[in-house]
Amino acid sequence: MKRQMTILLMIVLVMSLLAACSQSSNGGETPASKGNESKEGSDAKKPIKMVIHLNGIDEDIKMQKAMEEIQKLEKYKHVTFDFHGREADFLTAVPIAIAAGSQVDLIIVANPMLQQQWSDAGTIVPLDELAQKIGVDFTKEFGPYVDNASNNGQLFIVPHNITRWALYYNKDMFDKAGVPYPDDKIPMTWDEYRELAKQLTSGEGANKKYGAFYLPWGTFWYGDAIMALGGGEHFYTSEGLSNIEDPAFAKAMERTFNMMHVDSSMPTHANAVTSKIDPPAFMNGSYAMNIQGGWVLPWAANKEKFPRDWKMGVAPLPVDSGEQTKTWGIVNGFGISPTSADPELALEIALDLSRLSAQYADSSESANRTVAQEELFEIFGEALADDGITVDHLKSVFTNAETVFVGEKVMGPNNVQYEKVITEEVEKYLVKEQALEKTIENIKRRGDETIKKK
Repeated sequence: MKRQMTILLMIVLVMSLLAACSQSSNGGETPASKGNESKEGSDAKKPIKMVIHLNGIDEDIKMQKAMEEIQKLEKYKHVTFDFHGREADFLTAVPIAIAAGSQVDLIIVANPMLQQQWSDAGTIVPLDELAQKIGVDFTKEFGPYVDNASNNGQLFIVPHNITRWALYYNKDMFDKAGVPYPDDKIPMTWDEYRELAKQLTSGEGANKKYGAFYLPWGTFWYGDAIMALGGGEHFYTSEGLSNIEDPAFAKAMERTFNMMHVDSSMPTHANAVTSKIDPPAFMNGSYAMNIQGGWVLPWAANKEKFPRDWKMGVAPLPVDSGEQTKTWGIVNGFGISPTSADPELALEIALDLSRLSAQYADSSESANRTVAQEELFEIFGEALADDGITVDHLKSVFTNAETVFVGEKVMGPNNVQYEKVITEEVEKYLVKEQALEKTIENIKRRGDETIKKK
């Protein structure tokens, strides 16, 4: 009897072990696995989808590589990435979807104007507490660009791409005029820029060659003012009202007006608007100097799409005074929506996208300071060798740590509407519809009214 009981117990034990092994190999839940939930359950993360709107930056090669690599990371094996590319109605449709409660986890914030607008409207959420929870130090990650991630003292974006402006010039037009090229390292002043443009202007009508390029963008007339004052936030006084009465703005407007109407060294505002001069028009060889961002480099390198028989040079942007190099630009980044399914996870993904893409940065510097950007400008050093442009030269112009970098956009309360007022009034001045004094007066009055509506 005792032997029979022993055999029966052994059979039960073997059957139990077989059953346990069978359920385990099929991935089924067993009492044993429940007992180990504190260990295994914490590691087995629940599947989750993350909705990410990139609206065009997904077309950048470095972001494409980052998107590909992040989906292979073990830490995100439970995540389904739902990337959205360019959307025609992105600026309206996505904020509306967020307001309606639809899941949006990450959204590209293309410029500081949107950053201010969306942070004010609650389209993107503050990141300070989230950063603290996951233990990330934004200052260590992004160095000086952490300032560009903030609005009203709070972090709102994970910085991604940096845009810096420079001076591009047509070497053949300088040679023809017998004028030395701009210095590679020491910037000229805006006053010297105006004088140089006069020397380089020639011809009339269809044969007109301008000393300077112009686009109907605000930075073409107010850039030197914000450079002198320290950035687009100085469109506001310390009391938060319009600062347009600062003499720096009048000086900048007047310099632009004189180059158009006194010197005839750049296209007039009316001409630029009616003839629809676009940013790549500089490549047609009709302009000696051009101030624009690093996006000019791909145009210059693509001689099939933008054929040219002249050589291009690159120099530091003109400055308000002195020899200190300065430039303006923007830092874009990723914001997190209040409808994110998992804001902490969304922040981790945004940080990893910034790190992964930084290692492949080629035409513009990434904001992440923790990753070596060894490929930066390599392709342009090769493509623009015939122009005498080297990788080291491009780095000295675009990534010099000593260069003062200021934000180029109007930054402050109701900035979108305030900028609209500024643009409307300055256009009247540039087309001779009103005097400079009246322009300043109108911007101050209308600007203060607009700002106070917040």
